[in-house]
Amino acid sequence: MEVISVEAPRFKHQQVEAELRQLVGTIPIAGRLPSERRLAEFYGCNFLTVRRALKELVDDGTVVRRIGSGTFVARHTRVVQGKTANPRIGVLVWQGGDAYANRVLQGLAHEAVNNAVDLRSGWVRDFNHDGVEQAKLLAKEGCVAIVLPWFPHDRVDEVRTFVRGCALPVSLPMVVPGLEVNSFEQQEVFGASLQVLTEQLCGYFFALGHRRIALLGPDSPGDVVLQRLISAYACYTSRLGLPNFCGLAKPGAQAMSQLAERWKDQRGDLAVISYDDEHALRFMTAMHKLGLSAPGDFQIIGYNDTEASAYSDPPLTTVCQNFNYVGYWLIKSALALARGEVAQSTSLPRLQMIVRASCGGAGRIDEAFRQQLPGLDIIVTEGVEESGSG
Repeated sequence: MEVISVEAPRFKHQQVEAELRQLVGTIPIAGRLPSERRLAEFYGCNFLTVRRALKELVDDGTVVRRIGSGTFVARHTRVVQGKTANPRIGVLVWQGGDAYANRVLQGLAHEAVNNAVDLRSGWVRDFNHDGVEQAKLLAKEGCVAIVLPWFPHDRVDEVRTFVRGCALPVSLPMVVPGLEVNSFEQQEVFGASLQVLTEQLCGYFFALGHRRIALLGPDSPGDVVLQRLISAYACYTSRLGLPNFCGLAKPGAQAMSQLAERWKDQRGDLAVISYDDEHALRFMTAMHKLGLSAPGDFQIIGYNDTEASAYSDPPLTTVCQNFNYVGYWLIKSALALARGEVAQSTSLPRLQMIVRASCGGAGRIDEAFRQQLPGLDIIVTEGVEESGSG
């Protein structure tokens, strides 16, 4: 493995290059990087700055560009500051992870640069065999701890067994019963942001005049975050005497089409809060097949601000989670566990709602409206903006 010495970056493209090298460290070989436009948005610069930084990685063989397909990791390099190697943390990436998992990886890479940490990664399809083997390889590479940025909720028991038998301490992205100290957030904090957010979004739609507010999410009984979301939604609608529209859909187009068919009669006053952008976009597609569209026939808000949300038709209003916060605490937790200590977040970051076209709120939000929702930063935009310079 080649060792690359990185001096403290002075210009924007150098800072972006340093962060991209850490991001590459979180993505297994042959994994694809986010698009240049998405990276520019994440790093707060224009896409030309990202392209200039990526060129350095292309030139030294760290990544390869495939026309029409994207940019892919070709090899990992060890990044050090000066002559002293940074502490190294392994990242086990669930193969087939969703957009949320990709954003967590970006947050990890960003915070690794800020905290002088070197990241290494490996793909896993399970934690019984792949996870164990990858953990052994990461230990041989000098990793002092492992981070799991994301894993499916139906793998909790498997993860519990893996963590208890792993030679390296493991930092987890959620609270797992019996492994509470391994979570990056304290048990009282975990999932609370979605609970608070759900009430805020219900209040947002209520302030816009809606009295039929629906909750959309996955049919996943083991998802503890979903349980908190449903609880907050049920409490809000019950408190105000609103009808309850809770739709939980299994994967696949058929299940979402069936839900859209059930809800189509509520058009005109149907406001939907979605568990994430993925479910929101699937619902919009299902409604479009019925000849209905947002925001005229229904209004909808997603969560996690995935790349597709900005370019959907219409662009999806979404809530942008603070992934740097997640990355920071996953790393801090991992390093503390490596020392035999515990470090967990005890407070929640503020959340930002990016108002695009799908929620019907653009043009109706003034300072008085914002003051009705003090726990939510509302950003109104008509599209994707590029900012910064190289």
